[in-house]
Amino acid sequence: RPEVRMRRIGAKSTRTQDANTVQWYGLRANLPAPARYDGVTVLALRVKGGNRIASQSESQVSVIATRVLPVLRGGVWAQQEPTRDISAWIGHIARSVGYSVEPGNSDIDLDELARLHEIWTARGDYYDRTIDSASTVKACMIEALQAGFAELTIDRGLVRPVRDEPRGTTFDHIYNPQVMTKPLKREAEHVTADDFDGVDVEYTSSKTWQVETVECRLLGDLGSRTEKVKIEGVCDEHRAWRIGMRRRRQQVYQRKRYSFSTEMDALNSGYLDYALLGDTTPGYGQSAMLKGYAQLGEQHMLVSNQPFDWSAGGEHWVALRRRDGSASGPYVATRIDDYRLTITGLDFTPVVDSAMDAPVLQFGPKAKFCYPALIKEVNPSGTVSCNVTAVNYD
Repeated sequence: RPEVRMRRIGAKSTRTQDANTVQWYGLRANLPAPARYDGVTVLALRVKGGNRIASQSESQVSVIATRVLPVLRGGVWAQQEPTRDISAWIGHIARSVGYSVEPGNSDIDLDELARLHEIWTARGDYYDRTIDSASTVKACMIEALQAGFAELTIDRGLVRPVRDEPRGTTFDHIYNPQVMTKPLKREAEHVTADDFDGVDVEYTSSKTWQVETVECRLLGDLGSRTEKVKIEGVCDEHRAWRIGMRRRRQQVYQRKRYSFSTEMDALNSGYLDYALLGDTTPGYGQSAMLKGYAQLGEQHMLVSNQPFDWSAGGEHWVALRRRDGSASGPYVATRIDDYRLTITGLDFTPVVDSAMDAPVLQFGPKAKFCYPALIKEVNPSGTVSCNVTAVNYD
């Protein structure tokens, strides 16, 4: 059954009985599925009315369509199907400009895209957008990934999506005084009256098809100075609210900045990699080089070149840096003496008698073991050093 709205126009009087001209508008009807033609999308519509209605009506039809694209399944591209997947749209953009998306010769990091696809599917994150104007590849990908809490990066020549997400205690890399060429600098931003106290997110609602605003506030926010965020591709109020609340929490809790320098070690890290940072502040974690190693049954004995301080009591952790810069651990440490400790479950065999640097150790009480951080920038300085900036992981 079709539905239509009516309004009177041009009436001289406010009385409802006077209606010089009546305009019919907003015709809506739920149509059965049309006939299918391969490779063609067809909609047939017949509207029957009088001449007076036809002369003042617009021949426009609104359609909510779902694009048919190849979908990413198990790390490979499957057959085309109607889809709202973020990954499918990213793949379509890449193909449209000549990028390769086939496994083994892809210009996109397919492993990471497939991993994020599983997260997006489980969460119900989709990209719902009508594209009616030209844009750049970068802008389109950034917009689509934003709907899945992700960002766009280029990592060693590959287009790679990255997502700030729960990381746990497994770090990507270790940076402490043993590999730093300049000491770690820590800065904390304090809350001031000029800071934002709320986020307002604009999105297109799938209920009204109008631009709506959802307010995102934490407890105590007055909303007197808010950041305006516009989200494309998200048509659900709750999902727009999620993105806004995540942004609001970043404003409140991600207020520590780290900076340091290394030789070429920092080139191991990419944008938003999860890094273990250490310094020489008393009472926090200590750093040292591995001087000796021995496997004692299921236990692994580590010998440090510097004495460790166990005076804090309680559980202590130790992590090791592999030759490629990646982090192993942390592991629960058991004291033998100030220089020796044992751990269980070491996932590689340290080498301490080669021309290469010995593995680096990071040690300390569990609560102050290190500074967990997310890498923001790695800037090479000449050909021998790198400057790194990071923010606290929260």
